[in-house]
Amino acid sequence: MHGVGKLHHLNAWENRSTRCASRMLPTGISELDDLLPDGGWPRAGVVEVTESGDRADAMGLFMPALARVTRHGRGVVLVAPPYAARKRIFTDAAVKPVGVLQVNPHPGRSALWTVESLLQSGDHGVVMAWPGCDTELMDKRLQKAALQGRVLCVLFRPPCQARAVYGCNVRLGVDYDEAGRALYLLNGRGDRLAGAAWD
Repeated sequence: MHGVGKLHHLNAWENRSTRCASRMLPTGISELDDLLPDGGWPRAGVVEVTESGDRADAMGLFMPALARVTRHGRGVVLVAPPYAARKRIFTDAAVKPVGVLQVNPHPGRSALWTVESLLQSGDHGVVMAWPGCDTELMDKRLQKAALQGRVLCVLFRPPCQARAVYGCNVRLGVDYDEAGRALYLLNGRGDRLAGAAWD
């Protein structure tokens, strides 16, 4: 599976003594918690995920955290979601559907402005978006808005949109092949820093 059979650390993520629980949201997936620098999703920040098709099921990385967020009364917003993502979240028994809102702005830049406004409002716990366009020039604005509103922003991209990004707290790649799925922690340039098999 892309040469990854177990978790391989290429950076010193092992020192978790400075991890602040109030600043992170547990993923509910042990392999992922081990991979992420702070042991969970940032409660206020931007996560970018590049996925190689629907079978990579990148949405599955977030389902335990989304269930936790809706149980605690905070909302989740999906901006321009594809059918597979809508089906996954609205049929998951652990996620309270009343806490999920779908927004369908015009494709492209309109989706990015919508995401920025939702983040700035701070009315929701998580904003997930499939913008369908390059977020260049918006990366740092979205990060600033997420910090301002104290919201987790998740941007999903296909591999063809992968590029250098410097406005994200966490970048992940999710691959799928005949051997299964693999997760990769990426730096701003898209280079792989660490990886893990994901069942």
